[in-house]
Amino acid sequence: MSYALVEDIPASWDRYCAIAQSIRERPPGLLLHVAGPTDEGFRIIEVWESEAAWRAFRGRFEGALDAADPDLLPRTAIRDLQGTHLVAGDHWPRVEALPSRQREGDWT
Repeated sequence: MSYALVEDIPASWDRYCAIAQSIRERPPGLLLHVAGPTDEGFRIIEVWESEAAWRAFRGRFEGALDAADPDLLPRTAIRDLQGTHLVAGDHWPRVEALPSRQREGDWT
């Protein structure tokens, strides 16, 4: 069953960009990652093949992030959803169709 989440992080968009640049490969099980700035910081929306895939990535990622910025993670707010219905349109964009600062192979 797919697993989706929305994460609101009270940090600057520049901080997000620095974190995103540190991840070079698409994590196993990630289906979709969308991020953007908000009035409070930035928001991430993700869809994973399973909650287990997300937890495996999150465990590795949190360890690295905590070492770099220990104040960031305790302040995040995660809302999750066990997906039971997904509709994707015929014109779903591919990674290379997204803004130019994203390269094929980036997880973002």
